[in-house]
Amino acid sequence: MQLILNFLIAVLVFFIQPVFLIGLILAISTSYKRIKNERSNHRVAIYKELFELKQFLLFGLIAGLIGSVLSIAIGIPITMDWIIVYEIVAILLLLIGYRFISPLFTFSLTTLVLLGVKALGIEFSFSFLPKGWYQPLEQLQWVNSNLVTNILLITVFLLGMSLLVIKKESPKKLTPWFLKTKRGKKIARYQIKPFWVIPLLVVIPGESFGAFFDWWPVFALGNQNYSFFLLPVLVGMRITVHTQLPKEAVRVLVKDFVVLTILTSLAAVGSIWSIYAGLAGLILLPVGGMIILYRHRRRENNWTFLFGAANEGMKVIAVRPDTPAEKMGVIVGDTLISCNNQELETEDDFYQALSKNSVYCHLKIKGPDGELRLTETALYADSPHEIGIVLLSNK
Repeated sequence: MQLILNFLIAVLVFFIQPVFLIGLILAISTSYKRIKNERSNHRVAIYKELFELKQFLLFGLIAGLIGSVLSIAIGIPITMDWIIVYEIVAILLLLIGYRFISPLFTFSLTTLVLLGVKALGIEFSFSFLPKGWYQPLEQLQWVNSNLVTNILLITVFLLGMSLLVIKKESPKKLTPWFLKTKRGKKIARYQIKPFWVIPLLVVIPGESFGAFFDWWPVFALGNQNYSFFLLPVLVGMRITVHTQLPKEAVRVLVKDFVVLTILTSLAAVGSIWSIYAGLAGLILLPVGGMIILYRHRRRENNWTFLFGAANEGMKVIAVRPDTPAEKMGVIVGDTLISCNNQELETEDDFYQALSKNSVYCHLKIKGPDGELRLTETALYADSPHEIGIVLLSNK
């Protein structure tokens, strides 16, 4: 019974950590902000559920399970000092949004900070803490080449798993946000910002938590004691798309990040023999990540607007899920040329054309590649507005 109680308390510690709580609050606030924007600009919420909250809690479970098994099986220890600095770094990066809240930034910067503190011989006094409590930065003797190698290996794994999620899930559930160009034209843009938490079980050297909780399980290997800790690892990204198809933009980004992951993997292997290879890997992660994001921004700035008003017809800027439009294969970036053989110039034209045939809809569509196609589907009588297409007209 006591073992079960200890386990439940350990899980509770995970949920009350500042990084998890702040991430949870951010996910909830993002959901409500997105719904408010949809209702304000499109008269109806495109996605009614709080899917950002669902993503935050569920997307990282598989990666957390596999990563926890690997970190324990391989015997990868992470110091308590590292965890404290990580939470500080993650919270600071959260203040500027999702852009840099990824292990490739948070893990590398945390490790570089600890290496810098040790190299400079900086000492901190924490005399205000009760006697016998854990003193931050008292595990600096563990900050060495082994820690660098461990962090690089964990980062490579988490980055690889994250790329799989980003490639599969990011192009889904896109919400258009409007902005005006320098010429005053209204265009739609999309903020792709997947955000989730990975519960990662790590091994900590020493009896750090014994100072706080006498029930915390500690085990010994040789002359060294270790304990377990469930760490909330926040993973996120934020890019803005208005000149590329979101799916294509994500594909190019993932391709660039795969190259960065491979290079970091080589640095991780090299760090087994040379600390300098590990340092190169730690520097490569944030610098490479910023270069990749900069390249994406350059691609966006150099291309023409894809989601502006069309010369003919109306641009599709969103498709609601589980609607006739989704069944017809209408996608973001399409242009509706005609509906029920009536040419379209305004949104009113579209709904008038739908009203001519309340049970069936015929669409002539020009795809983002310029190809024309025809599609049709049945409609619910007297509910033309439930077709599920959100449009940007040229009027």
